[in-house]
Amino acid sequence: MIVATRLRLLVQAGWAGAVLGPQYAVRLVIQLLTQTLTIDLGVLIVAAVVVWASAGPRRELGRAFDLACVAVLPLVAIDLVAGVVIHALGIAVPAPATWILTAAAYAWTGSLVALAMIEARRPSLPAGGGRIAGWVLAGVAAAGMILQGVWVAQHPELVRPMARGDRAPGFTLPTIGARGRLGARVALAPGKVTVIDFWASWCGPCLASLPHLDAFAKAHPEVTVYAISIDDNPQDARDVFDRKGYSVTLLADDHETSDRYGVTTIPHTVIIDREGNVRLVSSGGGVDLEAAIGALR
Repeated sequence: MIVATRLRLLVQAGWAGAVLGPQYAVRLVIQLLTQTLTIDLGVLIVAAVVVWASAGPRRELGRAFDLACVAVLPLVAIDLVAGVVIHALGIAVPAPATWILTAAAYAWTGSLVALAMIEARRPSLPAGGGRIAGWVLAGVAAAGMILQGVWVAQHPELVRPMARGDRAPGFTLPTIGARGRLGARVALAPGKVTVIDFWASWCGPCLASLPHLDAFAKAHPEVTVYAISIDDNPQDARDVFDRKGYSVTLLADDHETSDRYGVTTIPHTVIIDREGNVRLVSSGGGVDLEAAIGALR
C-alpha cells in the first residue's frame, strides 16, 4: 500500500538521501510511515484486543490478530483504491468526499470487527476463499505503482530535493487575516531578496525564532519576508501573531509548497536572491539572517 500510494515520497526520500545526506531521507521516511500507518495500526491493535476479549474460553491472541487484520482491510483497500484513482485522473478530492470515504471505511471495518467477535467464539476453520479479492487488490496496487512511476518520470523537478543554486519553486498562497480567514493570495516574484520561514504554532523552536524574524523584517524593508504557517487551522497561527504583534506577512501553506521546498523539520528557512535563485536552505532554526543577507549582498 505504501509503495502503491506514496511512491512519489519514497523517491523524494531516496533522492534527498543521495543529495543532502541520509538524515533527510530518514526524516522523510519516518514522516511517511507516521502519516500512513499510525491510524491503521492503532485500529488494528484495538480491534485485536476487542476480538480477543470477546472470545471467551476460546481466546487465542494469534487468532484475534488474524481476524483483526481482516477487519482493518477496508481502511487499506479504500486508501489504496482512492489513491490510485486520484493519480489516474489527476483530480483533487473535495473535503466532503474524503469524509464520506473515511466514514464508509470505518463503518465497514466496524461491521467486520463485530463479525470477528462472533467468529472468535467458534472453532478454528481451515483458511479459504479471498484469493480473487487478493488478486484484485494486487492489481490495483500494481496500477498505482505504474501510474506514480510515470508521474515521477514526467515531473522529476517536483521530487528532486531543493538545494543552493536551484531556481526557487513558485507559489501562490493566501494571507491569513483576522480570525484565521484566508485573504488575498501572494505569489513569489523575483526582483527582491526574499526570506521564507516555514513554521507552526505548536513548534517551540519556531516560536523562539519568530521575534528575530519579525525584527529583521522591520529593520530591512527592502527584503521580502514571508512566514508560511503549516498549521491545519490558520487561526492558530493568526492568534500567535496577534498576541505578539508580529507584522511579517503571514501565509497559509497548501502542503504542496512545503513539500516542494523540502520541509521536514521546522523552522525551515529559505533565502532567495533577486534573480529567484535559492541561496540558503536551513532547517531547525538558528539562522543568522543579518549575516546571510550580508553575504548575499
